[in-house]
Amino acid sequence: MQLLLVSPVLFSFLYQLCFVEKIDRTYFKLRSNCDYCYRQLRFYEMIPIFSFLIQKGKTNCCRYRLNCCYFIGETLALFPGFYELQFPALLDIDYATFLLIYLFLLVFALYDFTTFTIPIHMLFIFSCCVCVIAHIHVISFLFVSSLLHLIYFFCKKSIGYGDILLFSVLSLAVPYTFFRYIFLLTFIIGGIFAIVYFLIIKNSKQRVPLIPFIFLAFNLTIIFQQTTHYGGMFI
Repeated sequence: MQLLLVSPVLFSFLYQLCFVEKIDRTYFKLRSNCDYCYRQLRFYEMIPIFSFLIQKGKTNCCRYRLNCCYFIGETLALFPGFYELQFPALLDIDYATFLLIYLFLLVFALYDFTTFTIPIHMLFIFSCCVCVIAHIHVISFLFVSSLLHLIYFFCKKSIGYGDILLFSVLSLAVPYTFFRYIFLLTFIIGGIFAIVYFLIIKNSKQRVPLIPFIFLAFNLTIIFQQTTHYGGMFI
Protein backbone atom coordinates (compact mmCIF):
# COMPACT_ATOMS: atom_id res chain seq x y z
CA MET A 1 0.00 0.00 0.00
CA GLN A 2 3.00 2.30 0.38
CA LEU A 3 3.19 2.40 -3.41
CA LEU A 4 -0.16 4.20 -3.46
CA LEU A 5 1.78 7.14 -2.05
CA VAL A 6 5.12 6.58 -3.74
CA SER A 7 4.07 5.78 -7.33
CA PRO A 8 2.33 9.11 -8.07
CA VAL A 9 5.34 10.96 -6.63
CA LEU A 10 7.72 8.91 -8.78
CA PHE A 11 5.62 9.62 -11.87
CA SER A 12 5.51 13.35 -11.12
CA PHE A 13 9.29 13.45 -10.69
CA LEU A 14 9.97 11.45 -13.86
CA TYR A 15 7.52 13.46 -15.96
CA GLN A 16 8.98 16.83 -14.99
CA LEU A 17 12.45 15.37 -15.57
CA CYS A 18 11.47 14.93 -19.23
CA PHE A 19 11.50 18.71 -19.65
CA VAL A 20 14.88 19.28 -17.98
CA GLU A 21 17.48 20.11 -20.62
CA LYS A 22 20.54 19.98 -18.39
CA ILE A 23 20.99 17.61 -15.45
CA ASP A 24 23.87 18.12 -13.03
CA ARG A 25 24.45 18.01 -9.28
CA THR A 26 22.79 21.38 -8.71
CA TYR A 27 19.54 20.10 -10.22
CA PHE A 28 18.93 17.76 -7.27
CA LYS A 29 19.31 20.70 -4.84
CA LEU A 30 16.64 22.82 -6.51
CA ARG A 31 13.21 23.36 -4.98
CA SER A 32 10.03 22.89 -6.98
CA ASN A 33 8.84 26.06 -8.68
CA CYS A 34 5.80 27.15 -10.68
CA ASP A 35 6.24 26.40 -14.38
CA TYR A 36 5.02 29.89 -15.32
CA CYS A 37 6.06 32.52 -12.74
CA TYR A 38 8.75 30.36 -11.05
CA ARG A 39 7.52 31.02 -7.52
CA GLN A 40 8.64 28.33 -5.08
CA LEU A 41 5.80 25.91 -4.48
CA ARG A 42 4.36 25.31 -1.03
CA PHE A 43 4.08 21.81 0.38
CA TYR A 44 0.34 21.44 -0.20
CA GLU A 45 0.81 22.53 -3.83
CA MET A 46 2.98 19.48 -4.51
CA ILE A 47 0.69 16.72 -3.20
CA PRO A 48 -0.07 14.42 -6.14
CA ILE A 49 -3.67 14.42 -7.40
CA PHE A 50 -5.08 16.36 -4.44
CA SER A 51 -3.18 19.58 -5.18
CA PHE A 52 -4.65 19.61 -8.70
CA LEU A 53 -8.17 19.12 -7.32
CA ILE A 54 -7.78 21.64 -4.49
CA GLN A 55 -6.42 24.29 -6.86
CA LYS A 56 -9.17 23.47 -9.39
CA GLY A 57 -6.66 22.86 -12.15
CA LYS A 58 -4.99 26.28 -11.86
CA THR A 59 -1.90 27.66 -10.14
CA ASN A 60 -2.44 29.62 -6.92
CA CYS A 61 0.20 32.19 -7.78
CA CYS A 62 -0.46 33.26 -11.38
CA ARG A 63 -3.74 31.42 -12.09
CA TYR A 64 -2.42 29.63 -15.19
CA ARG A 65 -4.01 26.32 -16.08
CA LEU A 66 -2.04 23.36 -14.69
CA ASN A 67 -0.76 20.68 -17.02
CA CYS A 68 -3.49 18.00 -16.88
CA CYS A 69 -0.92 15.32 -17.83
CA TYR A 70 0.31 15.42 -14.24
CA PHE A 71 -3.17 14.69 -12.89
CA ILE A 72 -3.80 11.92 -15.44
CA GLY A 73 -0.40 10.33 -14.88
CA GLU A 74 -0.52 10.53 -11.09
CA THR A 75 -3.97 8.93 -11.12
CA LEU A 76 -2.90 6.09 -13.43
CA ALA A 77 0.25 5.61 -11.31
CA LEU A 78 -1.99 4.44 -8.46
CA PHE A 79 -2.89 1.16 -10.18
CA PRO A 80 0.43 -0.69 -9.59
CA GLY A 81 -0.03 -0.05 -5.86
CA PHE A 82 -3.34 -1.96 -5.85
CA TYR A 83 -1.69 -4.82 -7.72
CA GLU A 84 1.42 -5.18 -5.53
CA LEU A 85 0.24 -7.85 -3.08
CA GLN A 86 -1.40 -10.09 -5.68
CA PHE A 87 1.14 -9.88 -8.50
CA PRO A 88 1.29 -13.41 -10.00
CA ALA A 89 4.63 -15.12 -9.44
CA LEU A 90 4.34 -17.17 -12.62
CA LEU A 91 4.32 -14.24 -15.04
CA ASP A 92 7.31 -13.71 -17.32
CA ILE A 93 8.41 -10.61 -15.37
CA ASP A 94 8.65 -9.86 -11.65
CA TYR A 95 6.84 -7.03 -9.88
CA ALA A 96 9.85 -4.68 -9.74
CA THR A 97 10.29 -4.96 -13.51
CA PHE A 98 6.56 -4.47 -14.03
CA LEU A 99 6.56 -1.30 -11.91
CA LEU A 100 9.66 0.06 -13.65
CA ILE A 101 8.25 -0.47 -17.14
CA TYR A 102 4.76 0.72 -16.17
CA LEU A 103 5.92 4.06 -14.77
CA PHE A 104 8.37 4.83 -17.58
CA LEU A 105 5.90 3.84 -20.31
CA LEU A 106 3.26 6.01 -18.65
CA VAL A 107 5.67 8.96 -18.63
CA PHE A 108 6.71 8.38 -22.25
CA ALA A 109 3.09 7.90 -23.36
CA LEU A 110 1.92 11.24 -21.98
CA TYR A 111 5.03 13.05 -23.23
CA ASP A 112 4.62 11.53 -26.69
CA PHE A 113 0.92 12.40 -26.72
CA THR A 114 1.67 16.09 -26.21
CA THR A 115 4.96 16.49 -28.13
CA PHE A 116 5.16 13.53 -30.59
CA THR A 117 8.73 12.98 -29.38
CA ILE A 118 10.56 11.00 -26.71
CA PRO A 119 13.24 12.56 -24.44
CA ILE A 120 16.51 10.76 -25.17
CA HIS A 121 17.97 11.44 -21.72
CA MET A 122 14.95 9.73 -20.14
CA LEU A 123 15.35 6.77 -22.48
CA PHE A 124 18.96 6.51 -21.32
CA ILE A 125 17.85 6.60 -17.65
CA PHE A 126 15.24 3.93 -18.41
CA SER A 127 17.90 1.75 -20.04
CA CYS A 128 20.20 2.07 -17.02
CA CYS A 129 17.35 1.19 -14.63
CA VAL A 130 16.49 -1.86 -16.73
CA CYS A 131 20.08 -3.10 -16.56
CA VAL A 132 20.10 -2.72 -12.75
CA ILE A 133 16.59 -3.90 -11.81
CA ALA A 134 15.36 -6.28 -14.51
CA HIS A 135 16.61 -9.67 -15.61
CA ILE A 136 18.02 -8.65 -18.99
CA HIS A 137 17.70 -10.72 -22.17
CA VAL A 138 20.76 -9.95 -24.29
CA ILE A 139 20.22 -12.45 -27.13
CA SER A 140 16.61 -11.37 -27.59
CA PHE A 141 17.69 -7.73 -27.48
CA LEU A 142 20.33 -8.17 -30.18
CA PHE A 143 17.91 -10.00 -32.48
CA VAL A 144 14.94 -7.67 -31.94
CA SER A 145 16.99 -4.47 -32.04
CA SER A 146 18.64 -5.48 -35.32
CA LEU A 147 15.28 -6.38 -36.84
CA LEU A 148 13.68 -3.13 -35.65
CA HIS A 149 16.47 -1.01 -37.11
CA LEU A 150 16.09 -2.87 -40.40
CA ILE A 151 12.36 -2.08 -40.35
CA TYR A 152 13.13 1.56 -39.61
CA PHE A 153 15.54 1.70 -42.56
CA PHE A 154 12.70 0.83 -44.95
CA CYS A 155 9.85 2.61 -43.10
CA LYS A 156 11.33 5.86 -41.83
CA LYS A 157 8.19 7.83 -42.62
CA SER A 158 5.89 5.41 -40.80
CA ILE A 159 7.58 5.14 -37.39
CA GLY A 160 9.82 7.39 -35.32
CA TYR A 161 13.32 6.39 -34.30
CA GLY A 162 12.46 7.06 -30.65
CA ASP A 163 9.81 4.34 -30.90
CA ILE A 164 12.43 1.94 -32.30
CA LEU A 165 14.77 2.69 -29.40
CA LEU A 166 12.00 2.21 -26.84
CA PHE A 167 10.98 -1.13 -28.35
CA SER A 168 14.65 -2.15 -28.26
CA VAL A 169 14.96 -1.36 -24.55
CA LEU A 170 11.74 -3.27 -23.85
CA SER A 171 13.17 -6.32 -25.64
CA LEU A 172 16.10 -6.14 -23.22
CA ALA A 173 13.82 -5.97 -20.16
CA VAL A 174 11.26 -8.70 -20.97
CA PRO A 175 11.44 -12.21 -22.50
CA TYR A 176 10.92 -12.53 -26.24
CA THR A 177 7.50 -14.19 -25.88
CA PHE A 178 6.32 -11.32 -23.69
CA PHE A 179 7.77 -8.69 -26.04
CA ARG A 180 6.13 -10.37 -29.02
CA TYR A 181 2.67 -9.81 -27.53
CA ILE A 182 3.47 -6.17 -26.73
CA PHE A 183 4.71 -5.54 -30.26
CA LEU A 184 1.75 -7.20 -31.99
CA LEU A 185 -0.90 -5.64 -29.75
CA THR A 186 0.67 -2.20 -30.19
CA PHE A 187 0.19 -2.21 -33.95
CA ILE A 188 -3.16 -4.01 -33.87
CA ILE A 189 -4.69 -1.50 -31.45
CA GLY A 190 -2.83 1.45 -32.92
CA GLY A 191 -3.79 0.43 -36.46
CA ILE A 192 -7.48 0.14 -35.62
CA PHE A 193 -7.41 3.50 -33.86
CA ALA A 194 -5.58 5.16 -36.75
CA ILE A 195 -8.07 3.85 -39.33
CA VAL A 196 -11.07 5.06 -37.33
CA TYR A 197 -9.36 8.37 -36.52
CA PHE A 198 -8.45 9.12 -40.13
CA LEU A 199 -11.95 8.21 -41.31
CA ILE A 200 -13.39 10.72 -38.86
CA ILE A 201 -11.03 13.66 -39.42
CA LYS A 202 -10.30 12.78 -43.07
CA ASN A 203 -6.70 13.96 -42.82
CA SER A 204 -4.14 11.24 -43.58
CA LYS A 205 -1.23 13.59 -42.77
CA GLN A 206 -2.21 13.92 -39.12
CA ARG A 207 0.36 12.22 -36.88
CA VAL A 208 -0.63 9.63 -34.28
CA PRO A 209 1.63 9.01 -31.24
CA LEU A 210 2.66 5.36 -30.89
CA ILE A 211 3.87 5.13 -27.29
CA PRO A 212 0.37 5.40 -25.72
CA PHE A 213 -0.46 2.21 -27.62
CA ILE A 214 2.76 0.56 -26.38
CA PHE A 215 1.68 1.41 -22.82
CA LEU A 216 -1.79 -0.03 -23.45
CA ALA A 217 -0.35 -3.15 -25.12
CA PHE A 218 1.98 -3.73 -22.15
CA ASN A 219 -0.95 -3.71 -19.72
CA LEU A 220 -3.09 -5.91 -21.95
CA THR A 221 -0.22 -8.41 -22.14
CA ILE A 222 -0.14 -8.55 -18.33
CA ILE A 223 -3.90 -9.16 -18.31
CA PHE A 224 -3.61 -11.81 -21.02
CA GLN A 225 -0.84 -13.68 -19.21
CA GLN A 226 -2.65 -13.60 -15.88
CA THR A 227 -5.84 -14.85 -17.50
CA THR A 228 -3.89 -17.64 -19.21
CA HIS A 229 -2.10 -18.78 -16.04
CA TYR A 230 -4.84 -18.23 -13.47
CA GLY A 231 -8.10 -17.67 -15.26
CA GLY A 232 -8.37 -14.38 -13.37
CA MET A 233 -8.50 -10.74 -14.27
CA PHE A 234 -6.20 -7.80 -13.69
CA ILE A 235 -7.60 -5.93 -10.68
